[in-house]
Amino acid sequence: MRESILNYLRAGYPMIWIQDYEEDKVVSDIEKIARRGKRQDSPLQMYVWSCTKGLYNQITKMKQDIKDPLNVLQYIETKGTDRTIYVLKNFHYYLDKPVIIQQLKDLIPICKANERHLIFVSYTNDLPAELEKDIALITYPAPSKELLNNVLDNLLESNNIDKSSITERERLLDSARGLTISEAENAFALAYVQHRSFNNEAIKTVQQLKTKFIRKSGVLEYIEPQFTLDDIGGLENLKEWLRQREKAFTPEAREFGIPLPKGILLTGVPGSGKSLTAKAVAVAWKLPLIKFDLSQIFNSLVGESEKRMREALRTIEAVSPCICWIDEIEKGLAGSTSTHDSGVAARVFGQFLTWMQEKKEFVFVIATANNISALPPEFMRKGRFDEFFWVDLPTFNERKEIFSIHLKKRKRNVEFFDLNRLAEETEGFSGAEIESLVVSGLYYAFEENRELQTEDIIKAINETTPLSISMKEKIAEMREWAQDRFRYASKIESMVNLDDIKTKSNRKLTF
Repeated sequence: MRESILNYLRAGYPMIWIQDYEEDKVVSDIEKIARRGKRQDSPLQMYVWSCTKGLYNQITKMKQDIKDPLNVLQYIETKGTDRTIYVLKNFHYYLDKPVIIQQLKDLIPICKANERHLIFVSYTNDLPAELEKDIALITYPAPSKELLNNVLDNLLESNNIDKSSITERERLLDSARGLTISEAENAFALAYVQHRSFNNEAIKTVQQLKTKFIRKSGVLEYIEPQFTLDDIGGLENLKEWLRQREKAFTPEAREFGIPLPKGILLTGVPGSGKSLTAKAVAVAWKLPLIKFDLSQIFNSLVGESEKRMREALRTIEAVSPCICWIDEIEKGLAGSTSTHDSGVAARVFGQFLTWMQEKKEFVFVIATANNISALPPEFMRKGRFDEFFWVDLPTFNERKEIFSIHLKKRKRNVEFFDLNRLAEETEGFSGAEIESLVVSGLYYAFEENRELQTEDIIKAINETTPLSISMKEKIAEMREWAQDRFRYASKIESMVNLDDIKTKSNRKLTF
């Protein structure tokens, strides 16, 4: 970042806005630039201003008691020295006053002519429209893994902690990605105090602390790991594809020439395991799962939606490597082609598409959609995702597997249940519907104070109308659309016939 600041100074930019939470770190970087000069020739003078401490010369240590924001700008105009950097902390609080805005505009030609540079340091970049074209914006990235490694080493050294207490250094550092230096130091310290070692539990503690940082955005949520790929019945093509890419984000993969995977789009029948897959991948790849709610991006204030999108994408990249899950993405992108909002939705959508295409950090996007026809066509272009998967109704063998998973999950011995009969009677049921059948059966058995039996689940089947009947035409339409466009997530032995389901639903089951 110092090189970027230096280049702006060499180019004669009068005003630079640096967005970062750690102002001391930024001030330290600017001081190093000032001390060596623009071209490592003669040093520059440097003043730092805040509303609490006034104007302070970072080089000579001289102080002037000017705490009013307008007065400090007038001082820079009339009494400021040439070849000087003026660092103004948290000046965004005063940019709602016309006199401040005009004073800054009056300063621009003076600064250009006399090598006076104003550098604003703030956690936000809320610039008024009058100044957007006059101030260069620099956004500091989150601390790199190398810098976090230094923070960790300093903590170990200062507390005489044996380095052997770290069992997985790389995972520990990855768990701290996205935190500031101060936050990372505190997280490492708390994790060690709680666990007396930097083990797997300590890594989870650091990740949990990071969730507070993620939730600040209002559109992102950290999802606790709960499921594995073994908790998903069927979908063998999808599972195989994911397992092949499990190590694709490692340095070894980069050296081998494998590019960073971008993500997948899952669409298909509701309740077929799309969202569950996103949760399971995070566990399989040992990466944090961040849920991105696109619908929360839009705000009534002018320019606020675009800002919220920038902040959300920046936060996601800051916590990389990670899985970014966007559930029912068609709802979040609704209105992206609308002309009734002055183009806000289209601009936000454009930001998102550009990020998906050009992101540099390892963020694997898993997007799910129930209504694929609602997505804009440019979203489906190759390059946004690595693969598109269609998730259909589970086959006979997959239904057996799903029943087995949910019975074991509820501590039942599957050998006591007729899985073949259950699978036969549930043709056309989705995975979520099969789980609800097991739950309903448990209620029947519990009411009669006895153990769960196959007949309890059969009773639930008899009282349930699956979506494959109530949404038959819609599912048929989606199938036809996806046939030549999407890859099947399952190894289809024989696709469930929707017409057969209707015939079956008309007969009464007996037991």
